[in-house]
Amino acid sequence: MSAHYLGNSWIVLLLLTACATTVTPRIEIESAALLQERHIQRNIALQQNVRDSSRIQDVSFPLLEAAVPFCAAKVTRSIGLDVVTVYDYAASFQRSAREVLSAGMAVSIVSVASYGPAAEAGMQSKDIITAVNDNPLVTGPNATAIFDNLLREEMASGEPIKISVRRGEQTLELQVTPLMVCDYPVALVLSDELNAYADGHNVYITRRMLRFTDSDKELALVIAHELAHNIMGHIDKRQQNSLIGTIIDLAVNSQGFNTQGYFSDLTGNAYSHAFEAEADYVGMYILARTGMDLDGASYFWRRMAVESPANIDSHTSSHPATAERFLALEQAVTEISQKKESGVPLNPELK
Repeated sequence: MSAHYLGNSWIVLLLLTACATTVTPRIEIESAALLQERHIQRNIALQQNVRDSSRIQDVSFPLLEAAVPFCAAKVTRSIGLDVVTVYDYAASFQRSAREVLSAGMAVSIVSVASYGPAAEAGMQSKDIITAVNDNPLVTGPNATAIFDNLLREEMASGEPIKISVRRGEQTLELQVTPLMVCDYPVALVLSDELNAYADGHNVYITRRMLRFTDSDKELALVIAHELAHNIMGHIDKRQQNSLIGTIIDLAVNSQGFNTQGYFSDLTGNAYSHAFEAEADYVGMYILARTGMDLDGASYFWRRMAVESPANIDSHTSSHPATAERFLALEQAVTEISQKKESGVPLNPELK
């Protein structure tokens, strides 16, 4: 062992002995009790994840259906169904998946969108899917992916499909008619950040945002806003704007000046306020097209002002002030109400 290593070790030892410590004895935990408590907490965590994801699915499905006229070619067919096998979970959660979800080697239903075709056909969570249009399903590690591919193929025609399920001792043959929805899946993110965002392909809702929304109407407002970002191509537009700035950065840097990405940031945020305002506006139309009563939906921004008082009258680099957003949404509600009274189609006004 080298003298250098010994010297470093003595320094570490001295530092540790100099640190303050507790004055009460630490309670010793039996290993069996610890393992059991870990299992209990995994069960609770999994149950909560399923509840949260199911709420998102219930709220988002009508929005994805209502927004189809705005989504152009970015559409797909869906029956509003989430399935799993025990292999879809990490090894540490597989026991919980078996106990909480009755997940096994076969494809089983974990949640059904309340207003989707699967629910209307009578499909329920914990049903085991055995066949699609008499095509038997495989079991095992790849069963979920194989089912998804098979279901997509069988739904392609838009015709009703037959799904065979096992529920306890019963075998049921259920007919389901797929619906066209926007192909922008909405997913839960396990984060304590008060946020929701879109990436051009999906919509993400953090757990804190999910809990912050007082009602499904507020959650629908948030999802519709992020869905509008994808529909209106805002993510691609921001990337294009940022690319222009990057080109300028490279040109200036080649002359010996380090811009540290200044122009990329500057152009990347160009029109960000306009993008946010447009997403608010288009999102409100998506909400309206579901048939939901819009009264009180914009109150969400008053509650957001409580969370971030500085944003009441202050614009950030990318978002308008909350007071401005609330009033703009109220104007959108008035515009939509007038169209309803006049029998005018609920389409946003475009330039």
